[in-house]
Amino acid sequence: MGQITNLVHEAHQNAVIKGWWEEERTLGELIALINSEVSEALEDFRNGETPEHMWYERKAAGLVLKSEKRKSTEDKPCGIPSELADIVIRIFDLTGHYGWEERLEQSVARMHLMPPGPNQVSVERPFAENLTIIQGWLTDAYRGASDTLTISFLALAIIDTFRLAEIHSINLEKAIQEKMNYNATRPHRHGGKQL
Repeated sequence: MGQITNLVHEAHQNAVIKGWWEEERTLGELIALINSEVSEALEDFRNGETPEHMWYERKAAGLVLKSEKRKSTEDKPCGIPSELADIVIRIFDLTGHYGWEERLEQSVARMHLMPPGPNQVSVERPFAENLTIIQGWLTDAYRGASDTLTISFLALAIIDTFRLAEIHSINLEKAIQEKMNYNATRPHRHGGKQL
C-alpha cells in the first residue's frame, strides 16, 4: 500500500472515532462538505489572507488567541493551507468510507503523469478561479455515472489542490499531516454539527 492509501485509512479512521460516521451520509452530502472547505479557502482569501499564510488559534479563558507559530498540539491550524488540507482530508475520508483507497491512489498516480489540461488549475488563473476548477471536479465526482468516474474526478480534485498549493509555495503535505494530527486531538463530534 502506498502513501495515499495509508492517509485515507488514517483520515477515515479518525472520522469514525470522532463520531462522524454514526449516521450514514450520502455521496452528495460528503461532496458538499468538501466544497465547504473550498468555500472556506475562498473566504480566507476574500478577507485579505495570502494563500501561503498560516496561523494557529487556541481557545483560553473564553478568548481566541492567534499565533504565527504552533505552541501546542491543541493549537488549530488556520488559513488557506489548512483549508486546502481539509479538501484532501475530506476526500480521503470519503474514499475510505467507500473502500476506494487503492483505486484512488492508482488514479492519482496515473493522472499525475499526464500534462495538465486546459481546464485544470494553472498559474495563469486567479486564485478564486482555480478554486472553481476544484469545485468543478467535485461536482463531476457527484455526477459520476460509476464508481470509476467518481474516483477519477476525486483524483483530479486532489491533483489540482496540490497544483494550487504548489503555485502558491504551500507545503500541502505538511499542512495535511499537521491538520490530521490536530483533528486527532478534537473531541467527539466537535462543535455539535449535524453532518
